[in-house]
Amino acid sequence: MRTLLVALPGLVLAGIGLTHPHHLDASTALWWQNMHVVLAVIFPLLGAAQWVLLEDTPKYVRYPARVVSFGYVVFYGALDALAGIGGGAMTLNGAREAAAPVFRIGNQLGTVGAWCFFAVSIAIAGCALLKHRLKAIPGAVFLLAGSFLFLNSHIYWPKGVIACTCIAIGMAATSYVSAAGRSAIEDSTRT
Repeated sequence: MRTLLVALPGLVLAGIGLTHPHHLDASTALWWQNMHVVLAVIFPLLGAAQWVLLEDTPKYVRYPARVVSFGYVVFYGALDALAGIGGGAMTLNGAREAAAPVFRIGNQLGTVGAWCFFAVSIAIAGCALLKHRLKAIPGAVFLLAGSFLFLNSHIYWPKGVIACTCIAIGMAATSYVSAAGRSAIEDSTRT
């Protein structure tokens, strides 16, 4: 169940990415705005999936990485709220030119968030590789490739959809490898 849950946000984002307009104008503004309202709920779930995968890392990695993952949730959420919801609403109301500064700051904050996500993905992949060796390679490759693509692709088709799909596969594969053979006693003593 855990493997499915950590993969689900990336898969949902990839699916929504198939419908993400490449340009914001009067004809796309309503969908742009409403889609980003939905995405405001989904994007943080990528950070939650990272938190779950960080459960299998040493405490000295887990706690700082969770702070950085929180940075992803906050800063990428700001991009979604400003450029997504706000930009869509402004364009819908005929203020497209006035939306430029909103997009600029939203994109700057989103870049910080995307780098936070990438940094945590490196920590997850690195710890999985150290602990599970060869079995962790597929998950690490997909997770890192997707996270790298996510740095400047958002969820736009095709690059963003590929990024989110790779993230989903990488998280699922990493979860599957790290969950194998764990005992109930191990889980109950984890803090």
